[in-house]
Amino acid sequence: MKKLLCILFAALLLCACTLKPTHIETPSDGPIETSQPVPDVPVPEITGYAGFADVLAAGLLLGDGNSNLSPISVYLALAMTAEGAEGETQTAMLKLLGCSTVEELRAVCKSMLETLSIDAEDSTLALANSIWTADRNGTLTFRENYLKALGEIYRSEANAVDFTKSETAKRIADWITENTRGKIKLSEDAMRFDAETLAVLINTVYLKDAWSDVFYESATAPDTFYAPDGEMTADYMNRKDDNVKIVKGDGFLRYSLPLLRVGRMTFVLPDEGTSLKDLLGTPEKLHRLLSDGEELRANVSVKLPKFKFQSRFDLNDTLKTLGIGIAFDDRADFSGMCDAPACISQVLQESFIGVDEKGVEAAAYTMVAMNEMCALDPEKLPEIEFHLTRPFLYAIESRDGTVLFLGTVTSPAFGE
Repeated sequence: MKKLLCILFAALLLCACTLKPTHIETPSDGPIETSQPVPDVPVPEITGYAGFADVLAAGLLLGDGNSNLSPISVYLALAMTAEGAEGETQTAMLKLLGCSTVEELRAVCKSMLETLSIDAEDSTLALANSIWTADRNGTLTFRENYLKALGEIYRSEANAVDFTKSETAKRIADWITENTRGKIKLSEDAMRFDAETLAVLINTVYLKDAWSDVFYESATAPDTFYAPDGEMTADYMNRKDDNVKIVKGDGFLRYSLPLLRVGRMTFVLPDEGTSLKDLLGTPEKLHRLLSDGEELRANVSVKLPKFKFQSRFDLNDTLKTLGIGIAFDDRADFSGMCDAPACISQVLQESFIGVDEKGVEAAAYTMVAMNEMCALDPEKLPEIEFHLTRPFLYAIESRDGTVLFLGTVTSPAFGE
């Protein structure tokens, strides 16, 4: 079966294959594709969403380039997929998501969707879910309980579509663009699927919020940024915060800027002589960067470069390494989703982030694509002789399964 063109989820927010989004003006010439090897370290026991976020980010954010990941978007997209898993496939996915039962996972996701949403004039935090299922004229059935759970727990809209039609690709691309408020724009070609696609599950996250204490544009000025490849010029926002808390850690400083309604944006600055790559690499290191250290009271001079870019993560290899390889091959059991043999063929996230004097804007989508057939391990392939040496039946079908010709051969004569 044909491999799926780029696809898949994104979201807490700031954090993402062959997608070709509309060009967004960025410091580089376009979206940054990040498909990085996962460090060869044992996966720790994961507890809840926080543990999942640490483990996922540790494998993807290595400090060697611009990258923007939305763990919550990946989490919600995988959670919707796990709803349809059974047996060992479900056990593996629940373990990665830090939950012991489906009921526990539902409670976590329901709480996220109920408590995180913000819809105010100057602040927005929106999460959206959808499932797109193959409409095969009654020959494929999706479990009623599965679709009901997606609607009631995950607030997911359901769409039955013909994946072979170009209008389906446009509908999916438009849905992502609409729910990311135009920050992620996808071409119709990027969302095309083949006739073997069973379902596509998507999560989007969109955030826009202002700083609680603004940066004045008149204080913004160019200055040098010391990148790994050499010096470059950046536009820096500047301000002075007096009598505030700042954290001194082992090899870094950590400081948080409050946002108007969503929460805060935290920055970790390595000490001089310490590289960001040295501070990252494992879930434990990442956790320490965001939680450990000695809290100090100080007057803080803030110098923050403005930035804006897109990021992409092909998550297949990372998720396999984190323990759900069973969901990607012939061992997969998604019988709780539909009545056809299914496995995950692609998990992809694309995201956007922009930081300026006014505040922060970020968006992401994560997509999980399900296919009807998965490649078997060559060592497991059965040995079968298919010799048409006796009467046989034949059928000629279109891509969507429509029978065009049907016949039998009992005497294969070859006349004039």
